Amino acid sequence: MASLAAHLLACVLFLVLLWLRFVLRERLMGALPASGIAGALTLALLLYGVAGANLLIALVPYDVVKAVLCVLLAVAVLVCFLPEHPLRAVYFSMAAAAASWLGVLAGRRLARYRR
Repeated sequence: MASLAAHLLACVLFLVLLWLRFVLRERLMGALPASGIAGALTLALLLYGVAGANLLIALVPYDVVKAVLCVLLAVAVLVCFLPEHPLRAVYFSMAAAAASWLGVLAGRRLARYRR
């Protein structure tokens, strides 16, 4: 249960990182052009993938498998965004993997406190 709560917070952290990226991009390069809905749908798919991966990571008991799932999540995000958007690919894959791994570490810490 503690691991599920930690990974829920990891998904919230990923949402905050997505929001931060859009705020920084708007400050540095101006407002986003109205280029359709494809970008928003891709980010929604990315969020569903991160949430599903975090649920799977929370339910797996072995740390090695959790680490492999975090790496697979980062690779899946890279495949989704490369070669069209290399900077987005690097940022989103690192944000997804880092948030998931922080969820693993927080789940360990919370499980230790519950004992």
